[in-house]
Amino acid sequence: MGLRVAIVGAGPAGLYLAYLLRQGSSGHHVRVFEQNPGNATYGFGVVFSERALHFLNDGSKTLVDQIANATEKWSGQNISVNGTVIPIDAGKAFAVERLHLLQILQEHCRTAGAELDFDIRLESLDDLSDFDVIVGADGANSIVRSSHADGFRPTLREYTNRFAWYGTQTRYEVNALTFLRTEHGAFCGHHYRYKPHMSTFVAECDEAAWVGHGMDAMDEDERRKFSEEVFAGVLDSPLISNRSLWNPWRIVSNERWHHGNAVLIGDATRTAHPSIGSGTRLAMEDSIFLCRALEAGADDVPAALAAYEAERRPIREKLNKAASLSIDWYERMGEHMELEPYDFVHSFLTRTKRMTSERLYKEMPAFMNAYDTVNSMASNV
Repeated sequence: MGLRVAIVGAGPAGLYLAYLLRQGSSGHHVRVFEQNPGNATYGFGVVFSERALHFLNDGSKTLVDQIANATEKWSGQNISVNGTVIPIDAGKAFAVERLHLLQILQEHCRTAGAELDFDIRLESLDDLSDFDVIVGADGANSIVRSSHADGFRPTLREYTNRFAWYGTQTRYEVNALTFLRTEHGAFCGHHYRYKPHMSTFVAECDEAAWVGHGMDAMDEDERRKFSEEVFAGVLDSPLISNRSLWNPWRIVSNERWHHGNAVLIGDATRTAHPSIGSGTRLAMEDSIFLCRALEAGADDVPAALAAYEAERRPIREKLNKAASLSIDWYERMGEHMELEPYDFVHSFLTRTKRMTSERLYKEMPAFMNAYDTVNSMASNV
């Protein structure tokens, strides 16, 4: 007899877990609870690297292939710093509309027999007392985590940079980053298309720009219009808001990922910074590992949850370290922009210490050849 599993949160991680559990041979009863309507989402596009989709194939290649077929695809990246555009010979990337991604996952969940309940806001986990497993797939503000704070022991670290997620009908041929310095501070725009004529546009600024340009005193629409002015050089249509609030980045982490019969996945375990670009992939990979643990140890839930954390956490910790280094780099992006453009991009590409110059020669040889040429010319001047 299978487990009764309650999944709180119908984002990509929660839905992927529901589907995988129902696809297994144990006959688990799976019910998903989501506070928002089934056709609502906050955000625009989700980007995956080719490597990320390869990892997700370990859960369900059929489902991941359907997601890949719905994506916009490109190779390479453009990084612009103060008006100088430097092409990067990066690998393939894929982006899909977040709502469409959720719809694909919802369809597969229903076909597999998972129960999806939308417009249900849980005020307490007491309503889930008859479930064998409670999964917190409910993001950075997880009610599952907060309901067992003494067990999970979360911590919060807040940074100073501010950012907001917008959409735009501007079409970008490749994934791009635009770094700009103004008289008051530094800005960064991260933009990529996820439909033929729709793109995600993540706007970020440091504390000096936030205060110096008076953004702290603006309302949200004024900030959107001001952002259009800042990034006018890479926008040919307005920014579109969808609860696009400018907030400081907050890293939530937990001393433990499981407590009793409750367990966390995705952003409920640790928020992933957008500069790494792996938040959705990491969350969905958590689902794969948790599903395997529950399939193997359904007769002992606490042991299965401990096995999930023991196997998955070291992998996440490596990426978490890289994410922390990336955040620290962005917090000082204004200082880095004092470098020459190619030196700036090299600093950006190696910011997490996972990418070295040696790896860059193998994976991005065109950039490194240009980098060496520019530095050689500068040294001969």
